[in-house]
Amino acid sequence: MKDVLFYLEEGVHHILDLNGLDHFFFILSFCLLYTFKDWKKILGLVTAFTLGHCLTLFLSGMDILTIDKGTVEMLIPITILLSCINNFWYLLTEKSRKQQITITYIILLVFGLIHGLGFSNYIKMMLFDDESLVLPLLGFNLGIEVAQLLIVIGFLAIISLFELLWKSQIKWVRFAVNLIIFILVLRMLFT
Repeated sequence: MKDVLFYLEEGVHHILDLNGLDHFFFILSFCLLYTFKDWKKILGLVTAFTLGHCLTLFLSGMDILTIDKGTVEMLIPITILLSCINNFWYLLTEKSRKQQITITYIILLVFGLIHGLGFSNYIKMMLFDDESLVLPLLGFNLGIEVAQLLIVIGFLAIISLFELLWKSQIKWVRFAVNLIIFILVLRMLFT
């Protein structure tokens, strides 16, 4: 149990690391369009990312899947930009939520797969010295899930406050937040 808690803590630190703001930006971008009423959808979205991340960590750790680190580092911000573009499309065209949620699930699963590759070398050193992969991966990915949910809850609380204050303008508040994320991630891609 002690090992699982260690890896859970590592997963939480991995997501909340201020040197890796890509997680933070992506989490904000995918939950930007939702409210607390959509908690089941959001939980599914967060879990889609975690499943992709876990699968890639496992495949990478077993040396079944490897991709050039530079390519992965370029793909991570691109996936965030795609999430932002999806948000712009939804906000400006007001397409149905059902269609948008399906696209978001796919984006999150792919982001999880790609990000798992970006983190695979560290994970190989940390997790795969152990004889069993199950407990370390379970703990680490549970930590990722917990940290993501904390960010989502905090962000949704802030968006809910904005919605109370500026209900008629909430679409443009969401648009502005999405634009800020888009610009910051674009900078990340080119620096």
